[in-house]
Amino acid sequence: MKTDQQLILDIQAELQWDSSVQADAIQVLVHGGIVTLSGRVSSLAELWHVESAVHRVYGVQSLDNQLVVLLPHQHVYQDADLTRVAESVLQWSSYIPAHGIELAVSMGWIHLTGEVAFDYQRRAATEALRYLAGVRGVTNLIRLTPKNQSGIVKKDIETALARQNQGIEPAIQVEVIESDVVLTGTVSSWAEHDKALVSVWSTPGVSHITDHIYVL
Repeated sequence: MKTDQQLILDIQAELQWDSSVQADAIQVLVHGGIVTLSGRVSSLAELWHVESAVHRVYGVQSLDNQLVVLLPHQHVYQDADLTRVAESVLQWSSYIPAHGIELAVSMGWIHLTGEVAFDYQRRAATEALRYLAGVRGVTNLIRLTPKNQSGIVKKDIETALARQNQGIEPAIQVEVIESDVVLTGTVSSWAEHDKALVSVWSTPGVSHITDHIYVL
């Protein structure tokens, strides 16, 4: 297992390697595998790239992201203007339903509410706005209203997880209560953790996941 100091060096190296990140403005602290980031980034997109870079590093168990988005002057817009642009972006996204999502902007922060049938539609709303200039953050409170709860079967989810692990049964336990799924167990990386969650969310009818997966 890596020491905290080695993990700091690896994370700093990964941030320096990622050309979409201004690593010099980011401070990294690690205690017991728990990473704390402080400093600033210039956009929501950069914030997302920083988180992705940290999760790529082996040994990271959890991330406390305290980075602040400080927009450059040319990317500071009125909320009304940002609202119009954001609404257009959602309307032009093929993965987002034409109706069911409501949007409000306050000081550059976008708040999403409403209902969709699938998690990929909920994620697509955040992803569509991530690279929009002037956005300081996105709060996604869109609720899932599953259309096919009968499709949630414990065996189906376990089979999907095994299918994405080359037939090797993953060390993840699955409990299903109506449309809610509880995941427990251990994985060796954040990439494996995220892949498991995407697989479960892709199951028709899942409305909520309780994530108790531990990253070693």
